[in-house]
Amino acid sequence: MSSPDSSSPTWTPGDFEHPNQELRRSMIIALVFAYTLSTLSVALRILARKVTGSRLFMDDYLIMVALFFKYACSSGVVVLLFNGMGSHITMIPAKNLVVYFQLGFANAFIYTGCIAFIKYSILALYRRLFAVRHMTIAVNIMFGFVTLWVVGVYVAGALLCIPVKRFWDQSVEGACLDPAKFYYGIQIPNILSDIILLIMPMRVVWTLPISNGQKALLSGVFLVGGLTLIFDIFRLNAMIRLVELGPDITYNQVPVIVWTCIEAAVGITAACLPNLRPLFKLSHRNFWSQIRASNNVSELSDRTLVVSSNPGGTITSNHKQSVSYAVRQTFEMPRYEDYKDEKPRESV
Repeated sequence: MSSPDSSSPTWTPGDFEHPNQELRRSMIIALVFAYTLSTLSVALRILARKVTGSRLFMDDYLIMVALFFKYACSSGVVVLLFNGMGSHITMIPAKNLVVYFQLGFANAFIYTGCIAFIKYSILALYRRLFAVRHMTIAVNIMFGFVTLWVVGVYVAGALLCIPVKRFWDQSVEGACLDPAKFYYGIQIPNILSDIILLIMPMRVVWTLPISNGQKALLSGVFLVGGLTLIFDIFRLNAMIRLVELGPDITYNQVPVIVWTCIEAAVGITAACLPNLRPLFKLSHRNFWSQIRASNNVSELSDRTLVVSSNPGGTITSNHKQSVSYAVRQTFEMPRYEDYKDEKPRESV
C-alpha cells in the first residue's frame, strides 16, 4: 500500500519540467492575439489600397517594416517559452538561462524598432494627409524626437552591462545599470510621443470644410491610438513591478511580455485604421464593381498628390468638388490651405 505522500507531486509549481501553465496560457493567448491582429490590420490596409486603386505610400511601407519587427519580437517570445518562461529561475538549466537572457538583451532593440516604425508610419500619414506648413514642421520635429529616442535606447541597451556578456553571464566581472532607470528611459519618452501623436491632427481636422459629424468621426479614428497609450502605461507599471519582485525573472516576467505583445499589435492596428474606410463601403456595393470603379478614384488621388506637392498649387472649383469626394472615400486630402476658408459642407 502506498504512503499518503506517494501521489503528491515531486516538483515545485513552475519548475522547468512543469512550468506554471496559467502563466504560459496567458502568454500564448497574447501571442496569438498579437500575430492575428497585427497581420490582419496590415493586410486590410493593403486591401483598402486595392479597393481604391491607389498605390502604396511611404506610410504603408513603414508599417510593413513595423510588422516585420513585430514578428521578430513575437518569435523571440516563442523561444522564451521553450527556455524557461513560466518556470522559477532556480529550476532552469544553465544553458537555457543563457538563451533566455540573450533574447532578453535583444528584445529591447527589437521592441524599440517595432514601436519606432509604427510612429514613423503615423507621422508619414500625417505628412501626406495634412499638407499644411505647421503640420509639416510638427511632423519633422516629432520624426527627430522619435529618432533620438531610438538612438538613446540602442546606446543605453548596448551599454546596459559592461562587458555586454555580463547581462546573461553573471560570473563575468563587470557592472550593469539599474534596470528600473532603463525601463523609465524607454517608456516615458514613448508615452510622451504617443500623447503628442494623438493631439497633432486635431487642430487640422476641426478646421476642415466638412460637417461636425465627419470631424468627430475622423477625430475618433485618430484617437483610437489612445489605446496604445494605455498599454504603454500598463507595460511600464509591469516593468517596474518586475524589478520590485526580485531576481525570479523567468517566473515574474510574463505580465511584461504580455503587455509588450499587445501594445505593439494595438499600435499597428491604430496606425492602420485611418486607411480602412474604403472597406466599410463594400457591404453596399459589389466587391469587383468597387475595384473597377476605383480606377477613377486612383486618377483623382494622383491629381490631389500633385497639387499637394506643389507649393504654389491651386485647386479649381471642379477639382474641389472631386477632392471632397476623395476625402470621404479614402481620406486622401489635398493641401489644407488651398481651401481652408471654405464654409463646411454637410455630409452627403
